[in-house]
Amino acid sequence: MEIKVVIHGNGIGLLQSAKSNVKLQSNIANRKSQNVAFSVCANTLKGKKLNPGKNLYDVFEEDIVPSGVAELSHLQQQGFTYIKP
Repeated sequence: MEIKVVIHGNGIGLLQSAKSNVKLQSNIANRKSQNVAFSVCANTLKGKKLNPGKNLYDVFEEDIVPSGVAELSHLQQQGFTYIKP
């Protein structure tokens, strides 16, 4: 199974909180070790004036997509199912 997490809008709080929360860091690292991909919305970063290296846990340039909503649509067109918690 291939799982991709697209983080945008208020969901960015997960990665902000993980910056100082060891338990969240462990959970995210565990998912990544299981090949769960995380994508972060550039529009959200810009709108919230966030620097991924300073403000977010474990986000790299290659993790950033131009638009989280567009990424969701693109993934659905590829056959992925959208599940919103």
